[in-house]
Amino acid sequence: MSTPREELHALIDELPDEAAAELVPDMREILRHRLEVRRRRSVEPRPWPPSWFAAGRGSRPDIARRSEDILRDEFGQPE
Repeated sequence: MSTPREELHALIDELPDEAAAELVPDMREILRHRLEVRRRRSVEPRPWPPSWFAAGRGSRPDIARRSEDILRDEFGQPE
């Protein structure tokens, strides 16, 4: 099985010269954007917990509160 780099090389080798010339500016822009996103993610502090954390409503019945009972019932452990 080939590596992603080998597969990318093979795809590029199959392109006619005209098509390759047309793709170069687009590929440069895509790579520039991805590198910028990676750089930004590695530098920016990420707050914890994230803003969406605990945004949902809890369910009824509260499974966490009943977890020991549920496990005992499922696995047949004595009380």
